Amino acid sequence: MADHITEEEQIETLKRWWAENGKGIVSGVALALVAYFGYQWWQTSERSKAEAASNLYQEFIEAASANDDKPDNKQLTTAKSLSRQLREEFPKRIYASQAALRIAALAATDNDLESAAKDLQWVVDNGSETELQLIAKRRLAAVKAARGKPDEALKLVAGNVPPAFAALYAETRGDILLQKGDKNGAHEAYQQALAALLPEQSANERILRLKAESVAPAASDSDTATDAAAGDSDTATDAAAGDSGEAEAKSEGDQ
Repeated sequence: MADHITEEEQIETLKRWWAENGKGIVSGVALALVAYFGYQWWQTSERSKAEAASNLYQEFIEAASANDDKPDNKQLTTAKSLSRQLREEFPKRIYASQAALRIAALAATDNDLESAAKDLQWVVDNGSETELQLIAKRRLAAVKAARGKPDEALKLVAGNVPPAFAALYAETRGDILLQKGDKNGAHEAYQQALAALLPEQSANERILRLKAESVAPAASDSDTATDAAAGDSDTATDAAAGDSGEAEAKSEGDQ
């Protein structure tokens, strides 16, 4: 009899426990299942988006790189259309910024500086990769300077940047200041560029020294030296198109 009462008490205890905790357990299990399957759906969705963006970018590269990076009108139109599609559908993926940089380079090569500026500005405003934004900002400064807007250009390359970009930004400031006729300011900027050079950037040391020497105070009256500095300075086309490989390499490494 005592055993029977004990069993009944155990059953009643279990019933009370389930009444108090059962709903919570069911809810917890349900939430766990929702979270699990939701995460699985998100991963599948992200993979699908990544594949779609990658395919679009591959089509873009084929069009933009045609004829040894000299696409004809039809190929260029296709490249521009694909670039716009990447920006509209995948604005925060690296492919969109890469395509915009490449289109800007092509525009600068054709001396279409207005279009180049718009494409570069998009990367500055919307790019998800800091490195690509810094590349775009520097190129945009060169384009603005070439369009007769040196003060706007200088604002873009002012302030501190990561060490990998410090020398390049300082050199660009020097080029713009020289364009404005400020030789002392240009000399100081070139000196800053030399001081900021990283070991892997040593290939640029010679040109920077030539630029700095050409506008040094002792040579400030030499027209020949000034002409040499101006000749060595990056043009808008060089700035927007010449280092496109840097962005391409990053895309291949990150994707």
